[in-house]
Amino acid sequence: MFNIYNKYGKYKCIAACVMAAGVVAAAPIAHGAQTYPTQPIKLIVSFPPGGGTDTMARFLGSTLSEKFGWDIVVENRPGAGGTVGLGALARSAPNGYTMALGETSNLSINPFLYSNITYNVERDFVPVVSMSSQPMVLVVRSDKPYKSVAELIQYCKENPGKLSIGNSGTGTVGDITGRFFAKEAGLDVLHVPYKGAAPAMNDVLGGQVDAFFASSPAAMPQAKNPDIRMLAITTLEPIPQFPGVPTLAETLPGFEAAARMGVLVPAGTPESVTQALNTHINEALKDETLRNKIMAQGNIVLGGTVQDFTDRIKQDSAKWSAIIKEGNLRIN
Repeated sequence: MFNIYNKYGKYKCIAACVMAAGVVAAAPIAHGAQTYPTQPIKLIVSFPPGGGTDTMARFLGSTLSEKFGWDIVVENRPGAGGTVGLGALARSAPNGYTMALGETSNLSINPFLYSNITYNVERDFVPVVSMSSQPMVLVVRSDKPYKSVAELIQYCKENPGKLSIGNSGTGTVGDITGRFFAKEAGLDVLHVPYKGAAPAMNDVLGGQVDAFFASSPAAMPQAKNPDIRMLAITTLEPIPQFPGVPTLAETLPGFEAAARMGVLVPAGTPESVTQALNTHINEALKDETLRNKIMAQGNIVLGGTVQDFTDRIKQDSAKWSAIIKEGNLRIN
């Protein structure tokens, strides 16, 4: 934090003067004897630069800067499936100047998958606000005999153990979604992990694997590919990014799966700061430019209260931990 302070010292002074003049868009929030924020806010990203999470962080930071004059410094802390970054957040001072983007993988899957997690989600973090939800898309080659989820299920039941479902890696949201699908439909399938979405999609196209639960960003470039058929999306309602693609819930009522993303702060952060962040980020999520950028990545824009995000983490953790336990999945 000391280095950040020096690097942005001049900006901090200007921002403080502007706030004193009363022309900042957001009203000052009481934080001890000062207003909040009075210095740059570090936003930890648990994945490398250039990826989806990093892109979303920079979208958010840019909007908060433009709308409210806040200075958001994105810091990438990748490693161990996104757990390194959240470990760093857990060790940060709860003063309102460090937050992180958490998502389904490192909040509701990895704590039950990895044996050496250095944080406890309920103990170490305060959820601030949900930002977005990224569904999965069930894709197959267009020459496969099943043209719907119902036909795929029927094929599996008539040919137990013969259908292979690819995913972008063991323990990813796509992997857990595929296992959830097999469980809910009562199917015997082979789960095939890949090192990323690209090789999994290539093997669907090449016929080496029968189906793939792809993230929406991985599926979107295939929308006009005549060799790919999108059987279903894992939202409860259709979304505009995938016109004509039915929901999996139409065949399996209530089926829903997504990689959700939201902002967290360390436990012990003053409630006034948490509420200030919630209010301002919710306001930022109303910005049409930001909404369009989020949706262009295949996401659904969320927002909501602190309690909304808290409840969703608990619900996802309960659902995915059961699938992980049933599949006897573990990463050391």
